[in-house]
Amino acid sequence: MTQPLPSTSDLTIAPRREPGVGLRWPVRAGCATACSVAAAGLLLATLVVLVGWATTVRDGSGASDLLRTAGQLWLLAHGVSLELADGRIGLTPLGLAALPVVLLVRSSGQAARRCRVGSPRAALALALTVAVPYALLAALVSMLSVSGAVRPLTGQALFAGFAVGLVGAFAGSLRPGRVWRAAWLALPGRLRRLIPAVAAATAVLLAGGALVVGGSLALHLGLAADLAGTGKPGIGGGVALLLLGLTLVPNAVVWGASWLAGPGFAAGVGTTVGPFAHELGPVPSFPLLAALPAGGVPGALALLSLLLPLAAGALAGRLVQGQLGGSASLRRTAVEAASAGPALGLVWLPLLWLAGGPVGGARLSVLGPSPRHVAFALTAEVAVGAVAAALLLRRRSGSGGGGGVAPVSP
Repeated sequence: MTQPLPSTSDLTIAPRREPGVGLRWPVRAGCATACSVAAAGLLLATLVVLVGWATTVRDGSGASDLLRTAGQLWLLAHGVSLELADGRIGLTPLGLAALPVVLLVRSSGQAARRCRVGSPRAALALALTVAVPYALLAALVSMLSVSGAVRPLTGQALFAGFAVGLVGAFAGSLRPGRVWRAAWLALPGRLRRLIPAVAAATAVLLAGGALVVGGSLALHLGLAADLAGTGKPGIGGGVALLLLGLTLVPNAVVWGASWLAGPGFAAGVGTTVGPFAHELGPVPSFPLLAALPAGGVPGALALLSLLLPLAAGALAGRLVQGQLGGSASLRRTAVEAASAGPALGLVWLPLLWLAGGPVGGARLSVLGPSPRHVAFALTAEVAVGAVAAALLLRRRSGSGGGGGVAPVSP
């Protein structure tokens, strides 16, 4: 005896629970990722300190002192300041700061695959499960790394650990399964137009800063060699000096971009290195500082230096207008192009803050660009260049017979 099959309206399908959100397994995976990344970073820092300790004159330091120094180096890579008896170390080597971010991206990507993360929300949840224990580990390392002369700031370590952990883990969690594409499409249309423009302008500014620093250093190679030989560091000290210089190259590039922006940067208390003002006294015997100009530049060359930020803004405006198309109104084109300036200023604020900072007390308590002044200058220059380029391109596309591209989603 046969029975009729049930209709499709009688069939109920149990909703499939989102993998990777609110489950015990992602929490465990996040904690394991945070611990493994922190352990790997501390191990690398310990190896660096051990190499430096083995190749220099030993001062009777024991294993506990070596481990504390490694912890302080690891914290410095996260932007944590170190309080000294006569000052503070707040200058973050940006080349060294890239190390924990890379480790977090790789390990979080592996954890996202195991947890089958399939949406931006799940990626954010996994990133939080990494960032919270990572911040607690950073605070613990800061408390264990206190020595007689150096004291890391625990509150800053907690905040920096969470920020670095969240950014690195979220970026890594978006990689598997192209989840980043869904996250990108979830953004508002105006933001999707703004991000590529700001990224392109940032690339132009960094390239200009690299050319300024590289060109100046090439002109002063003899002075750099003399500074490297000061104090006769030996083979081990020379290698350590080279590695330190390489980690500070990104800082120098940001300083070069700050010079092009106009405000410039400080190389000590009471100093100014910029195209419109130059006042420089004695500087530390560090090879990378040989790139500092001995004097100011002519007024015409100073004005020409501002062309690069304006060109960066013009590129941003071209990208914004290209996505808006010729059918967008004049006001909308100008507003969206001008918004590239404040957006770039907000992106550069933390970069400028990390690129500078004190290195001890007395004269070296002020090093690097002023985040507020440089970010304001870049905001204005990029906004002016972006609006000028966007309006000019819109006028050309309008006079060319209406061949503009239809505007994308608002």
